[in-house]
Formats: sequence, structure tokens, C-alpha cells
Amino acid sequence: MPLDGKKHIGHRERLKERFIKDGIDGFEEHVILEMLLFYTIPQRDTNELAHTLLDRFGCLEQIINADVEELKQINGVGDYTARFLSMLSTLTDSYITDRRQNEIVSGIRNITEFAVRKLALLKTECLLILFIDNKQCMLSWHYLQSGMLSPDELNMKELVRMVMGTNTTHVLIARNCVRDKCKLSRNDMRVASGISDALHGTGAMLFDYMVVDRDRSIVTLKGNADIDINKGNHHSKAGDTE
Repeated sequence: MPLDGKKHIGHRERLKERFIKDGIDGFEEHVILEMLLFYTIPQRDTNELAHTLLDRFGCLEQIINADVEELKQINGVGDYTARFLSMLSTLTDSYITDRRQNEIVSGIRNITEFAVRKLALLKTECLLILFIDNKQCMLSWHYLQSGMLSPDELNMKELVRMVMGTNTTHVLIARNCVRDKCKLSRNDMRVASGISDALHGTGAMLFDYMVVDRDRSIVTLKGNADIDINKGNHHSKAGDTE
């Protein structure tokens, strides 16, 4: 909608001034996306579009990693906006890599907590991979896949490529559960088996496979990551399998 209502007067400038004064801390994800869209959509309220994009893709990272044509399927996203959002992933890749190298997450408890934070609130199903060395330090992490998952759809070559040439000795795989209660399915077993097979010969092994739900509960295949994250949360091992 056009920025012609009283509530929109100065809205963009207020957000920009708040960002300059306080930085990004305290900004909700949809507000961050709303501000990014200011630079490609100069004359419309971008708040609603930001919410629409997050509802469709789940998180900001998934949006900027989405294909240009997939972004253009969203009403209100034109070619210019789609290419701008897609370009952000490439432009920030080296910066994010540097930040990850400086972000030391060590110990299985902390690594598991990190995975839960990344997955629990996503609205679409994602597969997260975390690379761990023999000192139990997280080397890096990536969203390996989004959407409904099956072993046949996984890009095992990409997984192997990410492992090779690093000090990775263990790989932790996690996915979020967006509908049913937290449990391992037969498909999870197949995915875990396929990933384990793909890792043969890389010098790394599958440390564990876990499922995270929106209540931050987890269930694991091997029990290696089955630890208390928050007091009162329910955690179970691989007995709950559908």
C-alpha cells in the first residue's frame, strides 16, 4: 500500500534512526526484512510483504538463499527486489564465514543448544548440518535443505564437499518438526542412514541425528545429543518412532 496514512509518516526514517542509534539488536526479523525492502520498494509499506515472505520461507536466511524465480512468485516481489534479496546471500557469504570462524561454540551441550535456537521457531521444515572437530568445537553450520525431506532429494555430493578439506570429525544433523509432536520417523531413519553412508571415506562420521519441535523439545537417534537444554523440557530417545 502507498505510504499515505498518518501512521506511516516518518516510519522509515524512525526505523533507520533507531538502527543507527541502537544497532540491529532488538529488531524483530520481519522489521529487519522490512528495512531491507525499503531500498527496492520506495513508495509502498513493506511490512506486510516482509511478513508474507517470512510465512513462505520461514526465516531471513532462507529468503536470501531462495531462487530468484521462487521469490518472484510472491505477490509484490518484482525482478529487482528478487535479485536484490538473492544478491545479499553472495555479498554476505565471506563476512558470515569470518564471523563463524570467530564464533567459538564448544561442547556438545552448547552445540545442541545452538541447533535448537536455529530450528525451533522456523515455520517450514529445514535440515541443519553442524560440523564438529575432535575437540568438540563447532567449525561451521549450514541449512542443508528446506521443505519436505527425503533421502533421494538430499544433495549428498554437496554434503561431502562441505566436509572435505576441513577438520570435521563428527557431523550433527538436526531437523525441525512443524506439525506433529517431536518424534523420529522412518523417513528420518532413512535420511540418517543415507548421510552416514555418504560420510564414509571423508574422515567424518554421523555423531547424531535429532528432531526439534517448537517447544524446544528434542528426540535423538543415538542419544548423543539428548541433554537438558532448558529445565522442564521433555527429551526422549529414539523409542518414539512412527
